[in-house]
Amino acid sequence: TLYNIVQRKEDYVGTVFQSTPLNIQFRHALVGERWTAWMHLVRRWIDVQLSDQPDSTRWKLAINGVFTVKSFYMDLVNSGPISRSLHIWKVKVP
Repeated sequence: TLYNIVQRKEDYVGTVFQSTPLNIQFRHALVGERWTAWMHLVRRWIDVQLSDQPDSTRWKLAINGVFTVKSFYMDLVNSGPISRSLHIWKVKVP
């Protein structure tokens, strides 16, 4: 929702964060749900450490950071009740 009303969609997060107040402008006022969404997003950004290093993907469900079906399945099974779609694990797909 916020992305749809931001003026400069091509800006990088680093560009927005390099000044105080944040270097971002919206086409509509941030009131009500938009303000709440903005505050939620800023709170999440506060803990992010940016660097000039290339981006990389890390799978949080495995100690070594690499995706495995087993780590996903174990997290799914250990996350509580499984819905009725449990039968999908028994489907034979070519």
